[in-house]
Amino acid sequence: MFLLPKGKPLVENFPIAKLQLPEALDKLKNGKLTGCAIFDFPASDCALIYEEGKLISVLMRRNKIEERDADALRALVDQIILTDSGSFNVYGFTKEVNQAVLALLRGVKVLDRQELKMIDFKNLRERIKNERMTATLKISTDQSVGMILYRDGETVGFFDDTADAIESSPARVQQIATLPGATVDLMAIRGSDGLNQDLSLQVNIRSLWAAAKGDVFAASEPANIFQPQAAAATVQPPPVTANSTEVESAIIAIANASLGKLGKTLVDKELLNAGGIKALKDESKLRDFLNAVEKSSILLASANKIKEMRNAISLEVEKL
Repeated sequence: MFLLPKGKPLVENFPIAKLQLPEALDKLKNGKLTGCAIFDFPASDCALIYEEGKLISVLMRRNKIEERDADALRALVDQIILTDSGSFNVYGFTKEVNQAVLALLRGVKVLDRQELKMIDFKNLRERIKNERMTATLKISTDQSVGMILYRDGETVGFFDDTADAIESSPARVQQIATLPGATVDLMAIRGSDGLNQDLSLQVNIRSLWAAAKGDVFAASEPANIFQPQAAAATVQPPPVTANSTEVESAIIAIANASLGKLGKTLVDKELLNAGGIKALKDESKLRDFLNAVEKSSILLASANKIKEMRNAISLEVEKL
């Protein structure tokens, strides 16, 4: 897990398995949270930064890969659905500290793992002050991490990996700075970077959550499913060849790569509506299938990713 400063505890160690994400995020928004919500999973972590109830930044880290903002929110929904362990924590910050924490998550790296002994620390502090940086200075060793938080060039707090809250004393951070092998990272934001967006208006979490739970696809009616019993008994599905099975598997793999774990659910449903994989040899059926898949994918992927998915699926269908 990555280390973030702790502020005023509002929620601590709430089991993620019991969490209803849309309701939880609505409470943070309606409560005008200024602070962060942290999801600690066994193999990943996700941090949401709020400014007066606006969701201004999201960062998901898993398998050494970072996802941000809308992509991170989609990954968070998948992760909650797939996991049965982990904890949910919420901490409130002052506005000044909150913006320094935002710099830690999404700021430009002014310094990247520079050896502390090679840095003129006095000059660095003067630079931060003169340039009115909103930033976090992180000092790290193999065993310890300390942070100095800045807002407009002024120090607004200190934090380290043994602290339970933002501190006003630099003593522990100064101690870490004297340890052998200490390195420095400096992450800074300029002006109102990221402060004006509200990701909760850009991503419909409630719809994503419903989709992950399997509810969103109930809206469209399957075509030709409800036939009279006698007629249904006389209609036998065409035998599935190895080739069509391979094409269907390839289409599902494409959807999963583009949409996450919901890809298979979506493709299975729309193939059923179309009348099976072989029905896609009909140009109009293929067009209807692709349009239906695209309509259900709008909340799950970007327009470019959906376009790429459509093209890839069309190429696979040509193999039938």
